[in-house]
Amino acid sequence: MGESPSARTERELADLRHRIDDDVDALIERAKTDLDPRNLVRRRPLAAAGTLGSVAALAGVTVARKVRDMRRTTPDSEIERIAERLGGRVDRLKGRARKRFRESLRKEIADVQEERRGPKEALWGAGMAAITAAATTFAQRFAGRFVEDDAEDRRPRT
Repeated sequence: MGESPSARTERELADLRHRIDDDVDALIERAKTDLDPRNLVRRRPLAAAGTLGSVAALAGVTVARKVRDMRRTTPDSEIERIAERLGGRVDRLKGRARKRFRESLRKEIADVQEERRGPKEALWGAGMAAITAAATTFAQRFAGRFVEDDAEDRRPRT
């Protein structure tokens, strides 16, 4: 005697469930190995070095920009000296009023200094923009290579 249609269907469903579980397990294992940084560096050392170099370049540009901006801000002692030279009594202001006065004076000084920017500042800005653009391009290129599948791991599409 043969098996009943419902028994055969149950057997086929169990077979399919088992294959699906195997495929899911294989997919999880592949994801774990693909996301392991050691494997990524081992498989694609040039892409890893390029990505790290791009990140370092972007960090360097960011630090340089922060340092440059900090040098441009006028310190509180300079603000106090300017106010005293102009005859102001900043010491009479308390708390928030003193802080607002310093910020408004600092903003006015920055506006005046901004107007007299020379070619050196323009070249500095253009150079930083070029470095940032180049680092971004390299990061995108190396990141694409970094996550690309290995040739031996590729399956032909069906």
